[in-house]
Amino acid sequence: MKKRILQAAASLFMAAVMTGGCGSGQIQEEYRLEESNKLVVYTSHKEEIYGPIVREFEERTGIWVEVVTGGTNDLLDRIAGENGKNSGDVMFGGGVDNLNAYAAYFEPYVSSQWEQLDSAYASEDGAYTVFSKLPIVIAYNKKLVISAGTPRSWRDLTNNHWQGNIAFADPYRSGSSYTALMTMLQILSQDMAEEETLEAFVSNLDGDILAGSGEVLQEVTAGKKLIGITLEETVLKEMDQNADIGMIYPKEGTAAVPDGSALIKNAPHRENAELFIEFTVSEDVQRLLEDRLYRRSVRRGAQSTPVREVLYDLEYSETHREEILTQWKELTGQP
Repeated sequence: MKKRILQAAASLFMAAVMTGGCGSGQIQEEYRLEESNKLVVYTSHKEEIYGPIVREFEERTGIWVEVVTGGTNDLLDRIAGENGKNSGDVMFGGGVDNLNAYAAYFEPYVSSQWEQLDSAYASEDGAYTVFSKLPIVIAYNKKLVISAGTPRSWRDLTNNHWQGNIAFADPYRSGSSYTALMTMLQILSQDMAEEETLEAFVSNLDGDILAGSGEVLQEVTAGKKLIGITLEETVLKEMDQNADIGMIYPKEGTAAVPDGSALIKNAPHRENAELFIEFTVSEDVQRLLEDRLYRRSVRRGAQSTPVREVLYDLEYSETHREEILTQWKELTGQP
C-alpha cells in the first residue's frame, strides 16, 4: 500500500491541479459502484481549497470521493455522535488543537512522509497529520483606520478604544476563533490574569459576536467593524482583490497552528483514506498551497514570508477547552 501511496503522490502534476482534473461528476459509473473505489471526506475547508485537491486525487487514483462539508466543530461533533458507525473516512480540515480534542474518535496513522513535515505540532500518537500552517492576524479597514492608528499587539485588543469595532466569530462554532482566543490568552498571561483578559476582550466585542469566521472580513470590508481577527490566508486573499484591507502581525508574535487531516475510527474505506492523507502532504499539493491558495506549507524547507511565531500550547488548549468556553458563555450571555 505504501508503494501505491508514493506512486500516486509522485504522479501529481501542478498543471493538472490548476486546471482541475476530471471531478466527481466525471468519474466513470463503475467507480461509483465499487466500494473499493470510494472515499467519504468530511471537510471544513472551502471549495476553493478542497476542490482542486479532491479532483486531482480522483483523476490520479480512480477513486470517487463523496465530500461532506460543514463547520469544524459541527463536523467533529457529528463524528463523535457517529462514534465509528456509519461514518465518513477522513476529517480534512480543522486546527490540530481541535482534532486533538476529538482524538478518541480517530484511528492513529503516521504518514510515510513524516520526516519531511514540520514536527512542531506533530501528533505524538498519530491522531492527525498536519496539512497547512495558518497564522492568526489582525485585519483592518484602510479607509477607516490609518496605518499608524492600527492595533499593533494582542494587548491593544483589550483596550476599550476598540470597543464595538472588533469583528470576531464565536469560538464555540469557529475553530480558528478558538485558536485566536487561546493565542491571546497564552500571550497575555504574563501581564494579565486569564479572567481579566477575557472580560476586557468580551467587553470590546460589545455583544456582537459573529456566527462564523467567514463573516469577519465581510464586516471589516463593509466598514461595519474597523478591525477583525482571522487567518492570514483569508486576509491575503482579500487584499489581492480589495486595496482597502490591510493586515497586522501582532508584535508579541502570533500562533501559526496547522490544520490537518485525521483518519476516522472504523473508516469503511481505510486504505483509500490513508492514500488521501498522503496525497494532502505530497510536494506538489503543498506547493499548490503556497503558490495559489495563500497558505503556508508544512513541509520542511518551504519558502514562506517570515513571521514571528509563538509556540501554541496544544495541551493547555485541549485541557482547558471546556473551562474557557464556559467562561466565554457566561461573559457573553449566550444560551
